[in-house]
Amino acid sequence: MNQTQGLGNASYSTSHKIVIEKKDRLRVARQLFSLLKDYIDPKEFKSLNLLDVGCSAGDITGYFSRYVGKTVGLDVDKQAIKLAKKRYSSLKNLSFMEASGTRLPLKDASFDIMLCNQVYSYTSDPEGLMDEIYRVLKRNGICLFTGDNLLRPIEPLYNLPFIRLLPKNLTKRFLKLLGYKKIYIGDYKTLWGMKKLLVQFEIEDCTIRVLKNPTKYSFANLIKYEGLINKIPNWILYLMEPFFPTFIFILKKH
Repeated sequence: MNQTQGLGNASYSTSHKIVIEKKDRLRVARQLFSLLKDYIDPKEFKSLNLLDVGCSAGDITGYFSRYVGKTVGLDVDKQAIKLAKKRYSSLKNLSFMEASGTRLPLKDASFDIMLCNQVYSYTSDPEGLMDEIYRVLKRNGICLFTGDNLLRPIEPLYNLPFIRLLPKNLTKRFLKLLGYKKIYIGDYKTLWGMKKLLVQFEIEDCTIRVLKNPTKYSFANLIKYEGLINKIPNWILYLMEPFFPTFIFILKKH
């Protein structure tokens, strides 16, 4: 499922080359929104509020603000938040704040929906991040969580196989030898490590469902493979899942 760049919303610096273009972020927004519609009646969206943790320049947040009531984007990157405020100043139900996901300046149980899209691997305290999301999410609220896989066969930033499994110092030396000047290596987890991270939530793994229904969920790059994928028995896909590039979960607060 080579759609990880179709699920990118991490809070890395806007000056970094790996920041995803606005066009790609809007594609991601459509994917995320189509998935949320499985859990929330579209007629109810306007009565709900949403927090996007790790919103970067706010393109995904801005997309959701068309459908949701109060919408807030939050990111630790000062430049990204400044750009987001400039881009979306005309939207009255949308606001942005500069803050860390591990110390959300928000009240307990204050949001119905939260997005945590490709963020966990870019923070030094993923457990603290998930504790804060749990605290701020309302009871029976939903967090749409996506995360990149430690066992991803090909590292998309450098197009190299399994370099995530190497010690970071060794990886950095190797990439420098290859001529890379700006190097970023996230702190990734396996499928099992990610589920352990999310243990305080009720977890629904949506990864295979999305993989088998790319048309419904707007995964354009996978649509041409939809017929082939649906010929593969589910039990084989579950065996393959630990090596998928990205995982998609719906998290519910007990």
